[in-house]
Amino acid sequence: MTKTILLGALLSATAAPALAEMPPQAAVCISCHQASGLGMANLAPSIAGMPVPYLAEQLRHFQSGARDNAIMKPMAMMLDDAGVEAVSQWFASLPVSLPERPAFRGEKPAPQNMATGERLAYQGDWQRDIPSCVSCHGPEGVGAGEAFPRLAGQHADYIEGQLKAWQSGSRAPDTHGLMAPIAKRLSAEDISAVASYFASLGGQ
Repeated sequence: MTKTILLGALLSATAAPALAEMPPQAAVCISCHQASGLGMANLAPSIAGMPVPYLAEQLRHFQSGARDNAIMKPMAMMLDDAGVEAVSQWFASLPVSLPERPAFRGEKPAPQNMATGERLAYQGDWQRDIPSCVSCHGPEGVGAGEAFPRLAGQHADYIEGQLKAWQSGSRAPDTHGLMAPIAKRLSAEDISAVASYFASLGGQ
């Protein structure tokens, strides 16, 4: 019996990695972003596994008003610098399911055989001066470095909303000034297609 219990405990311990303890400052966040950090469609984006500097920067943008969001601004204003860091560290530590072996451009089908969202993500549209999304956000949108967040598994409504915010100018902060001009060249159909494509890639 003792051996059975011990084996069960070992299997349980190896079945899933231990999660960091949630800091008290994050308690208010999980009502929308959930304790998993995966968010909810039409309410809050998935932020699990995002880079710490990216998350911290977004919170400071909400605090300053550089990003306009009626829900996030008062939430962010409750955090001091230590709170911003603690919350960012914790959400960054949460696991998220992403493509195990994201495909690079040369591994994809010919552009004419891709659906619109996948084609824009991997090839862009150079006749309209639209670069591919994966050039910055990594293959299959898994993210790259500290400034370019993952798009894989993000909720489609959130991606659509942010692209439209860059189009309208209501989202101003923009790494290297890249996103606003690109978003303004996208049609409504382009935005819907590329958002649906990235939302279909992992994120559980």
